Amino acid sequence: MSQPLLEFDRLRVDFDLPNGTVTAVKDVSFTLRKGETLALVGESGSGKSITSTAVMGLLPELARATGTIRWHGGSGDENLLTVNRKRLRAIRGNEISMIFQEPMTSLNPMHRVGRQIREVLHKHTPLRGNNAYLRVVELLEQVGIPEPKRRIDSYPHELSGGQRQRVMIAMALACEPQLLIADEPTTALDVTVQAQILALLKDLQARYGMAILFITHDLGVVRHLADSVCVMQHGEIVEAGATKALFQAPQHPYTQMLIDANPSGHKAAVPDSAPVLLTAQHIGVRFPITKRLFGPNRYFEAVKNIDLTLRKGQTLGIVGESGSGKTTLGRALLRLVKSHGNIHFDDIDVGQLDRAGMRPLRSRMQVVFQDPFGSLSPRMTVGEIIGEGLRVHQPLLRRAERDDQVIQALEEVALDPAHRHRYPHEFSGGQRQRIAIARALVVKPEFLLLDEPTSALDRSVQMTVIKLLRDLQQRHGLTYLFISHDLAVVRALADEVIVMRQGEIIEQNDTQSLFNAPRETYTRELMRAAFLDSPAA
Repeated sequence: MSQPLLEFDRLRVDFDLPNGTVTAVKDVSFTLRKGETLALVGESGSGKSITSTAVMGLLPELARATGTIRWHGGSGDENLLTVNRKRLRAIRGNEISMIFQEPMTSLNPMHRVGRQIREVLHKHTPLRGNNAYLRVVELLEQVGIPEPKRRIDSYPHELSGGQRQRVMIAMALACEPQLLIADEPTTALDVTVQAQILALLKDLQARYGMAILFITHDLGVVRHLADSVCVMQHGEIVEAGATKALFQAPQHPYTQMLIDANPSGHKAAVPDSAPVLLTAQHIGVRFPITKRLFGPNRYFEAVKNIDLTLRKGQTLGIVGESGSGKTTLGRALLRLVKSHGNIHFDDIDVGQLDRAGMRPLRSRMQVVFQDPFGSLSPRMTVGEIIGEGLRVHQPLLRRAERDDQVIQALEEVALDPAHRHRYPHEFSGGQRQRIAIARALVVKPEFLLLDEPTSALDRSVQMTVIKLLRDLQQRHGLTYLFISHDLAVVRALADEVIVMRQGEIIEQNDTQSLFNAPRETYTRELMRAAFLDSPAA
């Protein structure tokens, strides 16, 4: 057994708030050994990220940490909670590095990625000038960035999500640290990109011999990557052990719940005799790349010649990687982006309607976006947010009648109506998504566009949202267009699936047939990446 590298001994983190003390981490103890990958697993609010930021000395000012975090790297044994700030700055980035969940907010949008990696080298190494440049190119090459000499001058927004995450990994590995802390590094990525990042981390770990502390709520990733696991709930470690043993025989009910919290079940297919609600023919969307005074403009074809039919009560799933055109197609069907082709909703030629003509249809065609925190106004109460659609589409409603319908919508999504006077930040991620669904439902729509509504949620919260969507569909006869890169969720919700790539449909079939016997190589690659957490994988 290798030597201990990082030891937690009864770590406790308290937040001193005006209305009292909140304990976020309670007596956490575990050991991470050299070259080992240890996963901290738990749902949002379990304390896993607070535990990891304590290692780096990045706790908020209101936090008060006690106990010991013993570091055996560098120049000897040190308690990271008591070392002076100068020593802690030397440890960060040099001996211990960290990758954060969202690279777009972690990278500076004003600076080129090469400059941001060079900053790490300038801080912790003597490399300067051409030597620093060559090291940056080498790092970008090691993490799989294509054309590193060209990409070194790119800004973060010019890179894909997976490439931005690779840049973050390059920054973290610039000084060849002994410990890499990875805080949900694959949560927002497509399944194929996620698989690539996990394979990259394993390869780099073998190359550098570093230990990894992996923070995640995704047990599929844990099964694939970690040597050992600590399961956290309410700030405490409720179960710990070797990965294989823990998955084969989980002891704690919470661990059992996390392992079992995978989308399951199948939707019964809508009969061919069901009336058609929406048809689209030859749908195309293109965005201008350059506008010229002389000569033709250049365009990017985001969606190319798509045909589809949706029957009442049907759920049509659209899957594909980022950039495949699935969200653009969904927005085109709702006339939220300009498109060409023919769209008919309930025998109404939508393409012939102007903005004013579309307004009466908006109450029948609603959308639930991916990020409820970004799509809910932070300055409005939940009651005001849900009631806003009623003010637009039913302006003659009295205030009391509108409030009654808001209450009814909240009850539909299993939220306490008494909380309608609160603001979005006072709710969890799953609750905010329920609020977004209630906002769409309050105007009694027939069709819902659901754009990645579960991608940022814990698995157990995903299960409750999936169950809610099923119940609402059965209760109200709703028709769903469900866009996602999570194939497990699509398999549980959809009765027909479209696979998109580079703006085109490459495969379409009923859900059971497509998942049991995919025809296209690309579809099979998506499924291999999506279901790497299955026991057979």
